Amino acid sequence: MRSNIVFIGGIKIKNTKLNFYFFGDIGEYDIYNPEYVCSKEHASEILYLIAQNKPFSISKCKVAKLLGIKEETVENVINSLELINAIEVKDSTYRIKFPIFLEEDVIEMENYINNIGEIIGNKIIAIKDTLYKKVSELTCSKDHSCERILYHIICDKIFDGTAFEFFTQRNTFCTSKVQPGKRDYIIVAYEDSDLVEKHSNKILCSSNNYRSSGFTFNSFGDLNGSRKDMYRFFRLLQKSVDNASPFNKVNISYNRSLDNKNKEIACECGRLIFNIINNNFKYDKLSEKEKNLASFLNELEYIDINNADNTISINIPIFYDFELSTVIRELSDIILINIFPIVKEVFDNFEVNASRLTPIRHRVDIRETANELWHQIFGATNEYLVKEGFVASPENIDGQGRYLRSLTISQK
Repeated sequence: MRSNIVFIGGIKIKNTKLNFYFFGDIGEYDIYNPEYVCSKEHASEILYLIAQNKPFSISKCKVAKLLGIKEETVENVINSLELINAIEVKDSTYRIKFPIFLEEDVIEMENYINNIGEIIGNKIIAIKDTLYKKVSELTCSKDHSCERILYHIICDKIFDGTAFEFFTQRNTFCTSKVQPGKRDYIIVAYEDSDLVEKHSNKILCSSNNYRSSGFTFNSFGDLNGSRKDMYRFFRLLQKSVDNASPFNKVNISYNRSLDNKNKEIACECGRLIFNIINNNFKYDKLSEKEKNLASFLNELEYIDINNADNTISINIPIFYDFELSTVIRELSDIILINIFPIVKEVFDNFEVNASRLTPIRHRVDIRETANELWHQIFGATNEYLVKEGFVASPENIDGQGRYLRSLTISQK
């Protein structure tokens, strides 16, 4: 939903929602799951109003009046948000406890990242020969171009993976935050507006990973839509259960069982792909259960089934962890050490001048806010690498955005 203007009691206010992003382990789809809580009715608007105002300056009564809802409704949402440590409550007034970026914040952040994507991108392109030689050692290089492999390794597994440990060790930003319900994640939210969308939704900085028993189904791309991948599909199922009945506790209990079943299905899908690769399985030779799994993988576009000769082809790069981890570690050291002076200068400037940003005004740890600045930096760099043809270019799919899939197998 886009921003709109409403009139309440003669006051003209901007009734705006937020788009939420979650980094880390958000756990089961229950009362401690931030995706579950933030998708509650009115949660987005309430958080927006809290962020827009000074810390502890807006009351439950005021929120209810501005949104035209009952105070009891506000209180129920507030209790859920407080339970997951998203807000702090003091005498029925509130402050946010995670980075929320409004339109004015995005304009401000542009000052820190200006041409950074091109600068870092050119540093990486300059060592092309070293990078191409290294990825050519991977098994999947026989079936996929270096550009496609580097898309997954640099844009995702390094920039959205090992870089966080690298920069955390150098105290640049934080990547971990222990949360209620035995979770470890960071929430980030952006104002839902056209101006913000190109910064948060349309840059290549989002990794989806569905892990089960040694198999990780991954997709990496932008957030401009709802992807057709393993992770999003299973999440959509759980959300639909939550909306299916008014019996909240029953829905949560059922989702726990559904989560276990989804993991079984993902593991069986991983094993089937492994067997297709190693044993040249044909569709007509599969059991009925395997045919169902193959059809599921075909619809999600991980595989193709040729009805003429019953052959099955794998559409995605298959990475084997025993060889991939070494390549990632070696390339990560080369790339991140090479670009560190540039990134450090950006962050040093940011720390000195970021006082006007909404999360800083609400006393959110600046290292959490800097975590999102890194997403903007590496997202801009990924866009430049795609534009220059150094890495593969994901096709834009209407309603899904741009992304590419892969599978990592953590067993020989």
